Amino acid sequence: MGTLRRATPSDAAELTRLRGFMHLAMGDELTDQWRVSSTEVFARRLASEDFVAFLVEDDGIIVSGGAGWLEEHLSSPYALDPRRGHIASMSTDPGYRRRGYGRMVFGALMEWFAVQGVPRVDLRATEDGRPLYEEFGFTVLGGATMAWFGQGTRAGLQ
Repeated sequence: MGTLRRATPSDAAELTRLRGFMHLAMGDELTDQWRVSSTEVFARRLASEDFVAFLVEDDGIIVSGGAGWLEEHLSSPYALDPRRGHIASMSTDPGYRRRGYGRMVFGALMEWFAVQGVPRVDLRATEDGRPLYEEFGFTVLGGATMAWFGQGTRAGLQ
């Protein structure tokens, strides 16, 4: 069984490697430029207090991970505490799937948000991940979500 731990900035390259599996599954091409950028962003964000990532190791190999961070939106009559959590980059090495490692990572992220007292957590789910998130009480939102994408970005992908 794997061992769960909190990631540090020195784990940035491994988080990038795991994130790559997610992008490959979406049909994206991984470039060296992307790997450098992603690793730099993970290292920088992991050094802040409002960003966290968890990893699972199996026999000393990092096989699963995910990240979460806090955002502060504006309050509304229905959300006086405007903080929101966001979960992204949930990924498990294909050779280690179906062992509960993603569940371990996701549970640790949700516990981190609970300790922070965050009233809402958002994520974007793939079809593979959706059943797990629903087990944790996530529901599909619809409605008025829109986005603007600058030149050189691909709409709908992150």
